Amino acid sequence: MADNDYRETFRAAGARWLEGDPAAIADFEKGITKALEAGDMTAALSAHQRLLVWKPTDTDLHRRVAQQIASARDRAESGPKGDSAIARSPLFSGVPREELATLLSLAAPSKVAAGSVVVREGEPGDSLFLIASGRLRVSTKSDKGEEIILAELGPGDFFGEVALLTRRPRTATVTAVTEAELLRVDQANLAQLRQRHPNIDASLAEFHRRRAEKTVEALIERLKRSAS
Repeated sequence: MADNDYRETFRAAGARWLEGDPAAIADFEKGITKALEAGDMTAALSAHQRLLVWKPTDTDLHRRVAQQIASARDRAESGPKGDSAIARSPLFSGVPREELATLLSLAAPSKVAAGSVVVREGEPGDSLFLIASGRLRVSTKSDKGEEIILAELGPGDFFGEVALLTRRPRTATVTAVTEAELLRVDQANLAQLRQRHPNIDASLAEFHRRRAEKTVEALIERLKRSAS
């Protein structure tokens, strides 16, 4: 097995852990190091999430992995690509870097293909999504069933917070324009972050206000075009 084949490391160590081998945890942690060295933050976060399920009370292990993730993020930000999209998100303004890494390790990473519908208008929702990479389109339907484009989102943006906070159905449909990497944050994780950093409520409220304005603007523009 190649030294940098972290996915195979995860597979083999995971199988050993499920068979009852406690030493597999150390190898799984090494796989996280390899993933971070390869720049695959999504894989590292996903692997840490599995460790949290397997060893929920091992605080030393999770602190150690969170520090690795934070250090890898720091190294990435010192490179030519600049700050990571998630760290730059206004949602996390004022959140210490190591705490952010711990929070994101609890989020569920996923990749979606271009054309995939991530959330659909009218459906229930209990999570928000952070965009690590890719472009997504926000849209709604007119009374006649025609699609109205409300916004396009990119790295660092988030969506789905309205349904998460209000428990109301999704207010719009979000579709991947390109292949995208997302992090899903559920109610418990967001509640923990909001309790520690109340300014996140202000960020959510401001983004909700801006999106409401964009929705009105899009509808007015659509009406103008229909009347011309």
